[in-house]
Amino acid sequence: MTLALCLCLSASAQKSLYNLKFTLSEKNFVDTIAVEWTDRHLFVPVEIGGKTYRFLFDSGASQTSLYDDTPFLADCETVGFTVSHDAVAHRDTVQKVQLPPMTLGQLTLTGCQATVVHRAVRRNYDGIIGFDIVNKGLAMKIDVQAGHIILTDRHKLMAAEPGFTARYRLDHFTPAVELTPFGTYREYALFDTGFPGFYTMNRESFDRGTEKSSETLGKQIEGRAMGRWALGHGGAEQRSEVVFLALDSLLLGGFAFCDLHALTTQGDSKLGAQLLERGAVVFLPKRKRLCFQPYNGEARLVVGNRQTEKVVVPDKGRPVIGLVWERSEAFAEGLREGDVIEKVNGRAITSMADYYRFGPATGLPVKLGVRDKRGFQKTISITW
Repeated sequence: MTLALCLCLSASAQKSLYNLKFTLSEKNFVDTIAVEWTDRHLFVPVEIGGKTYRFLFDSGASQTSLYDDTPFLADCETVGFTVSHDAVAHRDTVQKVQLPPMTLGQLTLTGCQATVVHRAVRRNYDGIIGFDIVNKGLAMKIDVQAGHIILTDRHKLMAAEPGFTARYRLDHFTPAVELTPFGTYREYALFDTGFPGFYTMNRESFDRGTEKSSETLGKQIEGRAMGRWALGHGGAEQRSEVVFLALDSLLLGGFAFCDLHALTTQGDSKLGAQLLERGAVVFLPKRKRLCFQPYNGEARLVVGNRQTEKVVVPDKGRPVIGLVWERSEAFAEGLREGDVIEKVNGRAITSMADYYRFGPATGLPVKLGVRDKRGFQKTISITW
C-alpha cells in the first residue's frame, strides 16, 4: 500500500512537491484517539465536513491519499500533479488535491494535501493517512491492544516512554528502520503499517547480506522459486527468483523476533503491520527514533509464523498464481506459477474483482479450476 512521492515531474505537468504546510489547530496537547484494528490494518476515524470517514493509517505512505471514488473528492481543490512510485517501484503521474479541514480526535488539520489514486477494487475505507502527520513534528504512539493511538507535540513526554529504540531514516519521506536480519548484517527496512505481513527482504539487500554472512545464512534458506508476489497500486512486481527464508532472529533495537519466516522481493525490505500485534510502537520524529514496547515485557519473542505457500496476483485483469512454494500442499497437488484461476468452488472467476468477491477463505478447503500456461485446464483441491 506504499505511495512514496518523488520530486521529479514531467515537463507538461504542474509541479507539486511534498508539502507539510498544513496547520494544526492545537498546541501543547496530548490526544488519545480510538482506532480500529481489523485484518491487520489500522483504521482511524476522520471527520470532514461534519461526516466521519474511515481512513487507513499507512506509515509506508509519505502523505495522505484519496481514491478516485472517495465521496468528498469533489470538495477538494486541485493543486497540481506529482510523480509517485508504489511498493514495487511502478511510477505514475497522479493528481494532487488540497483537502477541506480534517479532524482527528481534537486535532484539526487545515490545508493538508493528498494524492489521488485509482481504486481498482472497492475497499471498505475512504482514504489513507500517511506519515506526513509524523513528519509535521507530532510524536505518535500506536497501541492496538489498547485500541488507540496517542498524538502529541510534547516530545519530551513521549521520549520518556520505555522500550527498545532503533534509528530510522526517511526514505522518500517514509520511515526506514535499522534491522539485523542475520549475522552482523544490517539493513534499513521500511516500517510500513499498510503491509499486513511481518517482514520481507529486498533481494539486493539479501544478496549483499549473503556475501557477508554466508555461513550463518545457509541453513536459514527454505527454498527458492521463480515468481512474483509483492503488489503495488500499479500491479505486481517483475518476475524473478524469490528466496524463502526461515530466520533464526530479526533484531530491532536490541529486541529479537525469533523463528521468523519471510520472502525476498524486488521492492523495499519491509517491517509490516504484524509487528503491531506484538507490541506498541512510538514514533519520535525530532530524534528520528522508533521505540518498540513489547506486550510480553521481555527482550525476545517467538514469532513462529507460517511460510507463505502461494500468492495470487493480478495479470491482465485476471487472478494468476504468482508464486508457489515447492514444499507446500498446493505444489504437491499440482498448482503452479502462472496458473490462471477460472473457478472457485464451482463459481466462475473472470476478473480480480470476482476473485476478491468470491475467493477462498484462509484455512478452509477449496476446489480451484485453473488453466495452466499451456492452456490445459485442471482442478486443484487444497486447504487455502
